[in-house]
Amino acid sequence: MNSGNGHDDSGAFGDGTGPWPGMDLQSLNNQFSELIRSAGMAQGSGSPAAAAAIRALANAFAEHPEAVVDVQMDLYNRQSDMMHRLASGEPSPQADADARFADPAWRENPVFDFIRRSYLVMAAWAEDLAQAAPGLTDIQRRRAAFFLRQAVAAYAPSNTLSGNPRALRALFDSQGESVKRGLDRLQSDLAGSNGRPSVPQTDMTAFELGVSLAVTPGDVVFRNELIELIRYEAASDLVFERPLLIFPPWINKFYVLDLTPANSLVAWLRDQGFTVYMVSWRSADHAIRDFDWNDYLKLGGRAALDWIHDAHDAPVNVAGYCVGGALASLLAARLADEDDDRIASLSLLAAQTDFSEPGDLGLFVDEAGIGEIETIIAEAGGVMPGEAMRDAFNLLRPEDLVWRYAEQRYLLGEEPKAFDLLYWNSDQTNLPGPLHLQSLRRLYISNALANAAFEIEDTTADLGMIETPVFLHAARKDHISPPDSVYKGAHLFGGDVTFLLADSGHIAGVVNPPDARKYRYWTRDVLPTTYASWVDGAEERPGSWWPVWADWLRGQSGEEVEPPAPVESAAPAPGGYVLETLAAIRAKDAAAT
Repeated sequence: MNSGNGHDDSGAFGDGTGPWPGMDLQSLNNQFSELIRSAGMAQGSGSPAAAAAIRALANAFAEHPEAVVDVQMDLYNRQSDMMHRLASGEPSPQADADARFADPAWRENPVFDFIRRSYLVMAAWAEDLAQAAPGLTDIQRRRAAFFLRQAVAAYAPSNTLSGNPRALRALFDSQGESVKRGLDRLQSDLAGSNGRPSVPQTDMTAFELGVSLAVTPGDVVFRNELIELIRYEAASDLVFERPLLIFPPWINKFYVLDLTPANSLVAWLRDQGFTVYMVSWRSADHAIRDFDWNDYLKLGGRAALDWIHDAHDAPVNVAGYCVGGALASLLAARLADEDDDRIASLSLLAAQTDFSEPGDLGLFVDEAGIGEIETIIAEAGGVMPGEAMRDAFNLLRPEDLVWRYAEQRYLLGEEPKAFDLLYWNSDQTNLPGPLHLQSLRRLYISNALANAAFEIEDTTADLGMIETPVFLHAARKDHISPPDSVYKGAHLFGGDVTFLLADSGHIAGVVNPPDARKYRYWTRDVLPTTYASWVDGAEERPGSWWPVWADWLRGQSGEEVEPPAPVESAAPAPGGYVLETLAAIRAKDAAAT
């Protein structure tokens, strides 16, 4: 077989003269590819939920043989059409647009062109099987489709040595060194995975917190057993009298909002004259493994607000990102119920308050799925391991978050490039077991936040009591907080609501500095009943949404005053909690037991 790049591989390795004497290329490909798939699919697609979903699909077809004939004919017709287009020399826009097949050999070599087109036909057909299966419920169809996508992504030809022209070119050009390096890295990653192998997405040695990331000057002005409260230094002689408190998600660390200086939201807000406070959540260990939503509201939400209000003697603008928005909403609701007016405004960034349409994350949140999670938590000593959360989120975008890096690291033998956002994405946190289980049951299963039924502090929280102004942000391609789900929250509050739609996804849709001159956003003055209706009448504008939010915040921030005085003996930002890694926490807990 010719690799498409001038190399005839029929004798180069088949005669036993390659880097593994006695092993031909096909045997090497088979063993190597299975190892790679084992590493990638260990992300969770082999779980009981996956088995149950595929079993339901198989049973549906077994009970309806006529449907089997229909889907087989459908596959035959798709393959025939593909072969006709290939034979007639028609290009494949779908294949050309797929990043996995960007190498020119996929188009120029007839064998590779056939491989990619055949794969895409089979992939599309497989993903449609869930819709074609008779008798499945809607949730069964969506679950089956989800796991079929995982399998389809895993078995892409680009994930194999012999089916990837870039990998073959690197193999021959390096005299086998690329595969040797890849195999060494694969074995190392599997050995050091703590039972959950993961493909590294970036160079984890390229950044250092407080040195190259999270470098905006500030102080840890308050600390308790759950949070460190960071106040960032003012950049001007005058600041707005009402400060801004940000609750980031505890699923990852806070510095997604303070990456490199060019990508730092807190640095940009500071430069606009706001006094910015950031909560840094402690990654769960044995000391806080029993914490729940009451603890997070008391020791996180109320404690931070109390300190800031006492320091400024002014109402506080509160913002929450992702699940931090749920906490900010609960805090605002509880204060409204107590006639406490210390919150000047509420901003929710990519944060759901109505979870009736949560996207793919909600597919597996039922009592059976929670039972699996309870087992994981019990085996981890009472915490939801950060690695398990990583796996769940990676499964939502396997091509982008798993297989592209498997190709780069294992097939091409290349080290991942340094990327600040992917460094943060790989720096996971543990969650207290009770907190995580309550989140799944109350937010996803019961939709209690939207239904004014979320139990907190011996009562239920009602978002309709919040009459302070609300700024609601969503991201158009967000797969974690889908924009139509976020939009539902616009009708839950009792006061004025401003809704803005940003471009891109859950992270880039939030972290989009104006100087980057990227993406776009949409605004509209009215809030019709549905998200689709809002989009139909929205006005598109280029660039970052940050200036729009800053203008809105200025209207809630009062007069200009001198910056607050420094806190004596305060530790410098980014503090200590953010530096705790999963490995360090495991070692500390092991030593304590």
